Amino acid sequence: MKLSSIAHVIFGIITAIASKINIAFPIINTFLFILYELDEEWRISDYAYKDIREFAFGLGIGEVLLLALELLKLF
Repeated sequence: MKLSSIAHVIFGIITAIASKINIAFPIINTFLFILYELDEEWRISDYAYKDIREFAFGLGIGEVLLLALELLKLF
């Protein structure tokens, strides 16, 4: 797995966790990430859908973690 793939997953997790601070943070993070990836796709055609998929995977992991922590009343 490439370092950039790991970074996309981690950014997705951080985006999910940011929703505990303010709901605007994950909305802004997601919008800017997708905008950046689409710009890269348009300019250098680097298969942005893969990066967006990795981000969404991390976002899903983050949401599951938040749900588990909420159910256990830890966070």
